[in-house]
Amino acid sequence: MSPIKPITSILACFLALQAQAAEPAKLVFCYEDQDSWPWVMLDDKGLNQALFDRVQSALKLTIERQPMPWKRCLDGLARGQYDGAFASSFKAERQVMGHYPYRADGSLDTDKRLHSASYSLYRLRGSQADWDGNTFTGIQGRVASLSGFSIIDFLKAHGLDVEETSRDPLALLRMLHGRRFEAAAMQTLRADQLLASHPDLGEGIEKRPVPLEQKDYYLMLSNRLMDMNPSLAHAIWDEVARQRESADYQAQLKQVLAATPHGN
Repeated sequence: MSPIKPITSILACFLALQAQAAEPAKLVFCYEDQDSWPWVMLDDKGLNQALFDRVQSALKLTIERQPMPWKRCLDGLARGQYDGAFASSFKAERQVMGHYPYRADGSLDTDKRLHSASYSLYRLRGSQADWDGNTFTGIQGRVASLSGFSIIDFLKAHGLDVEETSRDPLALLRMLHGRRFEAAAMQTLRADQLLASHPDLGEGIEKRPVPLEQKDYYLMLSNRLMDMNPSLAHAIWDEVARQRESADYQAQLKQVLAATPHGN
């Protein structure tokens, strides 16, 4: 047998590996298939998506982003079908599905968040439903929230009857306007933008001034990615923090937030 063939095979394998190493790593992140102004948008132009564009450029990655129902996204993350899921607030039970960024002492690393956002209470104008920062008052019926969202735990902890009625925030506001329930707990910027763009709803619905809760939102990474390439996982979270605080991104953030309507 000629020694040329084994040498040729070895060379071919070497060149293939070299070519593979030269290609950027490809990751698949999933996100909810509903607009969450201004952070995550179905047209792929949300601020979180802009942040990931910067991250993938800096780390020479290719990040494919796929919209889908949030519960399916988290389930796919847990099964290793997706490398990441965004934007996820912290819930202890989600830790089995994937990884949040943590500090060396085991505490959640809030510096690695994608963004922070508040929830507010929305009610029909003239309603007595209210929140003073400590206690709910004037609520006799149900309070609605988007299905699967973490604010539901907060509402139930305060003894409220919660209706998880829809995944669509606009549909939720329309049901509130139609008096299906007494009030709704929603992400503030998201609801404010919808009320401003739908004056028929904005005329009949008002936001209470004291936020219900302020939450940080994260990129969760899969157990599979953490097991196979923990250094890449940590590099992604580190780059998220670096890019989020960069002058260019902060300027983009301020410009978008300045143009965001605020409910009353």
